[in-house]
Amino acid sequence: PPVAACAPESRPPRRAPGLRGGMFTCRSCASSRLCLASPLLELLGLAPQAKAADAAARQPEACVRNEASFQPRSAEEVQFTVKKWLMCIHPRAIDFFGSVVEVEKVLVEIAQGIDRRDDPIFGPDNKHVYWYGRLTSDDRQAVILMMKPGQTIETESFASRSLAFLFATDECFEQLMLLPKKPFKMSCGDQLCVHLAHISFAVVS
Repeated sequence: PPVAACAPESRPPRRAPGLRGGMFTCRSCASSRLCLASPLLELLGLAPQAKAADAAARQPEACVRNEASFQPRSAEEVQFTVKKWLMCIHPRAIDFFGSVVEVEKVLVEIAQGIDRRDDPIFGPDNKHVYWYGRLTSDDRQAVILMMKPGQTIETESFASRSLAFLFATDECFEQLMLLPKKPFKMSCGDQLCVHLAHISFAVVS
């Protein structure tokens, strides 16, 4: 069946620190709410035990990626989305790419590869965020093209790893970097989903 269209939550973006009041919060949080739904927190043992009903409510809805339903962002919407994401970007990204302008180029490609109604950073945790951009030819993993510092040719980077690099807290990122350099396995079970909250501490085999 076609993908059900759900608009992202309308929450004002705000930079969230790694720790707040002794509790861990994800940098992708757009408010003071804790990212208790994130598999990253659960695997780190930092999330409190949730009730069964709450856990069920956070499970991604059953849907299928449907290219016919894809609605790309307009140029204006891309710029608006990029500016919103920049408010939550981790400083490591700017240090690595050397400037905010270079980071924006990466964010533009991500915004262009995602439906205008979806948001992998601020969207609800129980909603898939499907990737409609570039895919690897062999196993259809989501990838983006980026110009890394010191290079003159764009290279492919797995979208899940790029998102983690751009937005994950230091605690989460350090754990993820211990894994093999493969696409992160998505906890929702769909590798064409690129929701930051669905990234797990595992890679595809």
